[in-house]
Amino acid sequence: MTLSDPIIISGGGIAGLAAAISLAQRGLPSIVLEQARQFEEVGAGLQLGPNGMRAIEALGVKEALMPKLVAPRAVSIRDGVTGRVLTEVPLGRNIVERFGQPYHVVHRADLLAALVETAQGLPLIRLETNRQVTGFSEDGRGIRVNLDTGRSETAPALIGADGIRSAVRKGVVGDDPIAFANCTLYRGLVARRKAPAAAQVDDVTLWLCPGGHVVHYPVSGGDKVNIVAAFDNHWHEPGWGSHGSKRALVTAFGKVAPALAEVLDATDRWLKWAAADREPVTTWGKGRVTLIGDAAHPVLPFLAQGAAMALEDAVVLGRKIEVNRDFAQAFRQYEAERQPRTAMMRQQTRRVGKAYHAKGVVRAARNVILGLMTPERSYRQMQWIYGWH
Repeated sequence: MTLSDPIIISGGGIAGLAAAISLAQRGLPSIVLEQARQFEEVGAGLQLGPNGMRAIEALGVKEALMPKLVAPRAVSIRDGVTGRVLTEVPLGRNIVERFGQPYHVVHRADLLAALVETAQGLPLIRLETNRQVTGFSEDGRGIRVNLDTGRSETAPALIGADGIRSAVRKGVVGDDPIAFANCTLYRGLVARRKAPAAAQVDDVTLWLCPGGHVVHYPVSGGDKVNIVAAFDNHWHEPGWGSHGSKRALVTAFGKVAPALAEVLDATDRWLKWAAADREPVTTWGKGRVTLIGDAAHPVLPFLAQGAAMALEDAVVLGRKIEVNRDFAQAFRQYEAERQPRTAMMRQQTRRVGKAYHAKGVVRAARNVILGLMTPERSYRQMQWIYGWH
């Protein structure tokens, strides 16, 4: 096979589409195989810090996404029981001056739509739905990609972008167990005009409660408010679409500040999922096969960096292939660059989650520390994330 033959990308989510765009920018064709019947994202909102926006710009997606982006005024961290503001981190111009890119929030569906629109405008990318990759094998001629129909496709290389339960990952590193975090997340979406006053502000508002937290911010160009509530428990089921009981949610949080109670009461339509990630591994690929996004390094959502890590992956992968058209070598170089950063992200995300959900004296000490936090100190702590190029 030659460089003119399309690379197969398993998975048409954020990671897979971003990878296809990054390859097309370097003149390489690809076929994106998505198991669902259409390219759609039913997940919650997401935050795109300066590193995520830098990747969006590098991928040429910014123009398509701009109408749906919201630029929050600040991150406001509040005590969920007393309602007291513990600290605020200004965003806007402050972030641009410090990191060279803005901080935005967006709904996942809007980001995916922008990626699809961009990919459809690139003739080197072919998008195919209802096509599920089940495994692969490699020989001297290329990668034979097996599909759930029993048929197979051959490609010069394979990129696994098929999520935390990746079939491609099974063939690369084995099916190591998913690490559940004993935390359930609820997500809801409400019209901004109907949202309670605390959720109508232009902030990313984070409420810290004993054993849980809530975050909300405007999305979809400011028309809607995304709400995510997380609390400690042992419910484990796969998927993003289980119905969430409002009564169970309110019970889990118990007595909270009146403003937060209004946020939790803002909708009766909640979907839930079990928070999970995987232990970092040092092998993401073999031969002309590699992994990207959650297939390689799923992380918990507490630092709001899952989507940004996938976008960064796509940019770095493209850069490595641009200077080395030997796919096996370029893939190993990409993996070597990305693994330390994503492993640290997983570690720090778990640590932050514990701090968010702290109880008793640990919670009291955390609140004191946050009360002493200056914006400059916050920026310094986030430098390793937002300063990515």
